[in-house]
Amino acid sequence: MKERTNTSGSRSQRQIFLDMYRELRAFNPSTPESPDRLDPVMRIMLEVYAHQVERVDKRLDLTWDASAASLIKSVCPERGRRPVPAYTVMRCQPVDPVIDVDTHTRFYFKEKREGGRTLFFSPECESRVIAAKVRNIYLCYDNTVVDLSPLSIRDYTPFPQGSTTSSSGQWQMFVAVDYTGPPSGLQGSVVFLTAAREALNQLRWGQWYPGAQDGSFYRDAGFCPGLAGSVENVLGGGENGTDWGGLRSGQDLFVELEDNFIVLPSEFTSTWELGPIDSSLSQRCDNSGIVLPPEGESFYWIRIDLSPRGDRKAFEEKPVGIFFDCLIATNKNELTLFKHTGANKLVEIEIPEDIELVLEIVSVVDSNGHEYRNLHDLDTNPEQRIYTLEEQHEHLVLWFDFSDSIESPPDSITVTYSLTAGTAANGVDIGQIKDLYESHPGIESVENIIPTSGAIPARTHEQLLTEVSTRLRQRDRASTFKDVTAWTRTFDPRIHRVECHNGIARSGRGVHRCIVVKVSINSEEFFSEDEITLMRKRLVSFLKMRSTVNSQYEIEVNKA
Repeated sequence: MKERTNTSGSRSQRQIFLDMYRELRAFNPSTPESPDRLDPVMRIMLEVYAHQVERVDKRLDLTWDASAASLIKSVCPERGRRPVPAYTVMRCQPVDPVIDVDTHTRFYFKEKREGGRTLFFSPECESRVIAAKVRNIYLCYDNTVVDLSPLSIRDYTPFPQGSTTSSSGQWQMFVAVDYTGPPSGLQGSVVFLTAAREALNQLRWGQWYPGAQDGSFYRDAGFCPGLAGSVENVLGGGENGTDWGGLRSGQDLFVELEDNFIVLPSEFTSTWELGPIDSSLSQRCDNSGIVLPPEGESFYWIRIDLSPRGDRKAFEEKPVGIFFDCLIATNKNELTLFKHTGANKLVEIEIPEDIELVLEIVSVVDSNGHEYRNLHDLDTNPEQRIYTLEEQHEHLVLWFDFSDSIESPPDSITVTYSLTAGTAANGVDIGQIKDLYESHPGIESVENIIPTSGAIPARTHEQLLTEVSTRLRQRDRASTFKDVTAWTRTFDPRIHRVECHNGIARSGRGVHRCIVVKVSINSEEFFSEDEITLMRKRLVSFLKMRSTVNSQYEIEVNKA
């Protein structure tokens, strides 16, 4: 941590002298008004004392810095500045039916100006891109069918005047997917949706069913995307989420994409089959004058029963797009630093770039092939090797201590780390990132389909202290019903009223005391009962994260 020789709270020798002189005049009114007219002996004594007090103040500052650094290290071991990179969604045109894109693939954008910087973007996790194209999209309600197929293969068919507002029946969407690869290639498919925000919510909280060989649909293989997972599943973060340092997770940072990405579960893709158009859909299209695909063509059909609630006019605002060849890419560029140890027992490696641009340490490997891990990321392996991170003069330093080993230190150590351009990477427009830094054998072309956004500057020292203080205040802190009520109100704006009282809940091992939280909502503001169920589960986790250990909650939902 960078030492502060004079913080805003410490006083200089001159300031201390003037403060003491002011107090002296208040105690003895006969003291001269100006310090220059003070008795020389008295002036020398005050200046010496002010010098001593200044040294004490500086010592207190150094003690505070050391204590704060130790506190951060113990409470927040991942105490790095941890900037958050900008992100975008890249659409890749694959050459083969299925390709895998690893995190070493780099897309880049060169600013078209003198001295313009080059921004690199890489997939956030290993992704699978599928050469599947959506050929037809039909939206059905009442006795009406609207053709929402991609513009390249159809003439735009507007919605009948007033039909979306007058309809109150079941709304369904039928999607024809053209895919020529093996059925096994559909495993792990990730779908990216584009539409108006309200329409995305209705698609996400609907029921999706795979098509069968005879044109029907497997109802037992259906699923609700809202319950099947979140954007963390796309990022590969699992239940714990992607770690961005402190209390920030990938689900928080990529919340804007929560409704756009859908992961098709294995139960869905394993039963999905090529088949003709559904007979009832074909009849309804004929009655509405919709041109059908040529007879004899088979597609992978999907039927989506839209959520029972929601504003249907949202489908008129923006065309619906469904893509199987998209992935999330973040602004990062991996670099490698090589250093000889010189057989020293204590080795220091300093990252030359500013600490505010260092995104993460990807890997540390020595010349003998041994991997090293950060000190706070230990496991039970007795053979593991560690390094310690420190911040010195706005740079990140890695320390390696070989003094406890009887083996000779390795000849060299290689550090791979990634950098980000910070907030400068925000605002790159759609279609500007269309180059690969190194050619990929399975990708023909690339393009970003949303603007880059989401970059958050690295945390300052003061922000780190504030975050650690917040964590300490939440540890073993007594919570009141007023606290729980306030937390619950911030969880979802659709919660109108909150009441709390003590209660008893039954668990697998008997009964236990808990806090019963009664929330009042308007069910019309939710898209389905599934969304209300998910809100109840997430609210429990939200409250437990802010409460003392072993706090138990029971959520009761009152629907208006």
